[in-house]
Amino acid sequence: MDDRFEKFMSENRDSFDFREPDPRIWKQVEANMKVKRNFDWKLFMKRAAIVMLIFSASYVVNDMVHRYNGRGLQSLKPGKAGKENMMPGLKEAEAYYTGLVNQKLNELEPILANCPSLEEEVSYDMSELDSVYIQLKNDLKDNMANQEVIEAIIENYRLKISILEDLLKELEPYADECIPNIEGYAL
Repeated sequence: MDDRFEKFMSENRDSFDFREPDPRIWKQVEANMKVKRNFDWKLFMKRAAIVMLIFSASYVVNDMVHRYNGRGLQSLKPGKAGKENMMPGLKEAEAYYTGLVNQKLNELEPILANCPSLEEEVSYDMSELDSVYIQLKNDLKDNMANQEVIEAIIENYRLKISILEDLLKELEPYADECIPNIEGYAL
């Protein structure tokens, strides 16, 4: 059947080609067709080079930071790269809180002078907190600049100050005499 159709088409081809479309229609068809863009290799290569440059620079910086055992960019600075340079904020906080603890202890001193057993208890509690502080400092040396250890050290100081302030509030009415029932007292 295909052969008969092809034969008919080839014999009668001239009768089908007598009409041609209007040239304006072809112009519309051409205008609606998508224009094929030329690929700009130079632009592509420039962009690829920029991406590679950024990737390479970030890799080198990352490698340098990790090479210095996580000490960060501070360790890349010339000079002393010890503990003093790593934690200046901790040194300032320790100085501040030590000053507050000493101030509170000085305020308590006249009150505790009247009651030696209470002074003994307070010094025992402070020495317990001091031993926790020493353990935290050792942890800080082992695990340099760990934020959790630094926060624990500061919290230890705050606990000392809180205990001393509470003690001052409780003992101010008894400034001239010893508390009658010191056995029930607990920090």
